[in-house]
Amino acid sequence: MEKRQIRILAIAFAATLIATLGIVFLVRLVIWPGIQRVMTTSSPRGNLVRFHDHWNLDPNIPNLVWGGTRITSGMPPLVQERDGDYFSYIPVTFLREHIDPFWFWDEGAQVLFASTRYEILEFTPEERTFYINNTPHQLNAVIRRIGNEFFVPQDLIKSLYPLTISFHSEYNMVVMDVATESRTRATVVGNRIPVHYLPNSRAPITIELSQGDRVLFFGDEVDGFQRVRTEEAGLLGHIEIANLQDITVIQPPQLNNNWLLGRAVDNTTHAPLTWREPINMVWEAIYVQAANANLMQTPFHSSVNVVSPQWFRISPDGSFLESIASRAYVDWAHQQGVSVWPMVFDVTEDGRVGAFLRDRETRQAAIKQLLYFIETFNLDGLNIDFEHLVLADGPYKIQFLRELSVAVRQQIDREIILSAAVKVPLAATMFYRRDLIGLTLDFVMVMTYDEHWATSPTIGPVASLGFVEWGVTNMLREVPRDRLVMGLPFYNRIWREDILSDVRPRALHLGMEATRDLFEEHGVEWVWDATIGSYFGEVVILNEGVTIIHRVWLEDERSIAEKMRIFYENSLAGVASWRRGFENPATWEAIARYISP
Repeated sequence: MEKRQIRILAIAFAATLIATLGIVFLVRLVIWPGIQRVMTTSSPRGNLVRFHDHWNLDPNIPNLVWGGTRITSGMPPLVQERDGDYFSYIPVTFLREHIDPFWFWDEGAQVLFASTRYEILEFTPEERTFYINNTPHQLNAVIRRIGNEFFVPQDLIKSLYPLTISFHSEYNMVVMDVATESRTRATVVGNRIPVHYLPNSRAPITIELSQGDRVLFFGDEVDGFQRVRTEEAGLLGHIEIANLQDITVIQPPQLNNNWLLGRAVDNTTHAPLTWREPINMVWEAIYVQAANANLMQTPFHSSVNVVSPQWFRISPDGSFLESIASRAYVDWAHQQGVSVWPMVFDVTEDGRVGAFLRDRETRQAAIKQLLYFIETFNLDGLNIDFEHLVLADGPYKIQFLRELSVAVRQQIDREIILSAAVKVPLAATMFYRRDLIGLTLDFVMVMTYDEHWATSPTIGPVASLGFVEWGVTNMLREVPRDRLVMGLPFYNRIWREDILSDVRPRALHLGMEATRDLFEEHGVEWVWDATIGSYFGEVVILNEGVTIIHRVWLEDERSIAEKMRIFYENSLAGVASWRRGFENPATWEAIARYISP
């Protein structure tokens, strides 16, 4: 071939190569993004990622969708096929977290409990016979147990709560909804309309919908996308709002549930209160029977309307309640217009409360005792004060309160006010579940004192304003204000320090007048601390040749008045004071100004 021909062919090949590269560049830069956009929107099949693949799930394990949330924690539901129909079992842990917090497994009794304000339901796993207030009934399907989890059949759940439960076999999905809530629904316009995992047209697609398919709204519109759940498949995702029409609010369906208890169970709403007036309660320290008569020598202040004497304590072995109650004391209090809500308490950190709560027969026997005490002594209420719990005791305390409250409402034909005293919320005591106590009883007393206790590593006030306000604020996150009673301290903690010793300061526990007398006898110069909300005093006392510094942040009528402002500003149900006999007369006047303004 001639050189001229070779040169022409080389030039033609180069021109062809350049043209080809230019076309590729043009497609890559301009045309392909447009094609990709079309594939992502109008023809999204190339971006479809199946549900189980996207979430890295086993398609053989059922999923649970609760309203607009895919449940990812805990055990999955069980699903059985019966004669072509699917039947679901829901884990108790899910029910407890999302539907009803009062499902309780009693390890000692091997019984699964559910409860309402008026009924105690008892289920034994794998058995058809169950009990409502000790009366036997039969289940259509038993409660299953697998390991430490319990699974409740859907027909039992639907006979207790206003819920809908459906199963979508294509995706192995159990979908649950609150049947009493209205929903926003819309109809899809067009075919192959994508539902994305995220509110983004480039996000992976979970499903394509067709003309006339319907979706339910869950959440708000974001960047032109609405979060939805598909009505037929139960899948969650995001759809462009432009692809929807006929957006309407649909009303709750008419349920045909055959209610087991004659009504739907609602354990997340507080029952109406029958006690209307602000509470001014005082605890009465009573350690022996004879003390009742001694205390009756001093009438109550006219502002006091409730007294809680220490009468019923758990026995040392935790097997029953010891009583030092007095009918004469109750009659005496009633003559002054004062209601009597005796204290039921656990005394010390010796483990007795755990033994008491964990034994079902002991709980039932104690409840029978309390019912007898209510009738015999003509009591108006009870105040439960179990302070020495460990983590594992927490659910048993709630169960005891449930059992007690049902028994009182079922067996006493007059109104009995039930309350409990609790410590301020701390991370270490969250298991006390003050919110569940508030849902079970009428009132909750928060002991907003002992900021510095007898063996505290540092010295300080019994209850500074900051501590009281912090306690009230955190309690209000768990207990409604019309059920919360704020504690008041009538005592002082005097810190005594030997200046020549390395021993940490020791605490002396005294009432208001005794404390003031002690310090003023030794020439104290009281200094008001507005931040703490009390007077600070310091004196040096020579005792048997030893020089002791005494310090105190004084609780008196002025400090109590400062705390009463917190009560008033938060519109609380009342106050409860520890204890009668430690106060000075002016303290009652300070309280009365806020209780009965």
